[in-house]
Amino acid sequence: METANEIRSVYGKVKKQLNRLLLKRRIGFLRFWVSITFAQRCYFLATGMLLLQLFFSIESRLFEVIMFGFALAGIVSETWPKFMSLWNSLPGKAIILFVYAVIANFALASASGLVNSITGVSAGALPYSHNFALILMVPSWFFVTTLMALVGGMLVIFVYVFFLLLLKPFGVQRLWHQPGYRYVLSTAVARFVWTLGVALQLGVLAGQVGLLSEFSNESANALITIENEIEAQPENGEGKPIDEQEDETSELEEDLTALLTDAKQKSIRYKKTQRQALASFIYEFEADSRSRCAHPEGTRVIELNDYEILQIEPTQEDDIGYAYTVVPCRSAAIGISVNP
Repeated sequence: METANEIRSVYGKVKKQLNRLLLKRRIGFLRFWVSITFAQRCYFLATGMLLLQLFFSIESRLFEVIMFGFALAGIVSETWPKFMSLWNSLPGKAIILFVYAVIANFALASASGLVNSITGVSAGALPYSHNFALILMVPSWFFVTTLMALVGGMLVIFVYVFFLLLLKPFGVQRLWHQPGYRYVLSTAVARFVWTLGVALQLGVLAGQVGLLSEFSNESANALITIENEIEAQPENGEGKPIDEQEDETSELEEDLTALLTDAKQKSIRYKKTQRQALASFIYEFEADSRSRCAHPEGTRVIELNDYEILQIEPTQEDDIGYAYTVVPCRSAAIGISVNP
């Protein structure tokens, strides 16, 4: 009986000590959680999820989306106030407008090239289709602009961390932060790592859905070369491919090639969908079913000038579904018979 009482007493003391320790840890964590900013909390949660994924080999797309969602929320919450401060200043507003003007110029030029590649004439003759092509390219340019901003942000963060490390021996613990800001260096490192991770994820996502099709002509040719080289690899004397001798390297190359090939195929499909949508818009909305210039039944025309027209005819032979031909304007108004 006395032994049982002693065991209960020891158990009660141990339990009380554990509860006290857990309470202290809980209070310490709560104090830590309250003392950091929203962005730091997002980086902390994302880093914790990353460690869990590494230790327990979690393979879940939803888990990764939530993890990178926390990281992106932290980046945006820190970037947006600085962007607004820059926008509210006159020099900052001039810089932002200049950057947007440069991007808009490139987007307009690429939209003009898309119209020209389909119709074979200048996009100036099809103003509404030119604007529609620009709308079709907005997602691609949005992703590219976002990636460029993230890459620029990474460079700024890297320089910031470098200066922090240089100035730390002189007692400088923070730069450009409010007085109560804690864990400056560790937050800067986490910010840099997660900005790099988000940029890579957005790049992969954009490539997988085909949003980088406007910028992948050269890379697509390179991919075709890679595929041809892999398919043409020689075999050893035992009748097995040489790269089977290096399993890990082979698997990595195969995964990378499969990812790039899939991205290339989706980019091609995305580009084809863009061209088909633009071709349908040109035929249905830009072209005229009636014109002073004679044209075959079932075709539509766009008057380029007083003497030439762009004749559009639906066809099954072309992958976009329409054939475009520049023909003379046959009109009695200019003394040419309307009969061919």
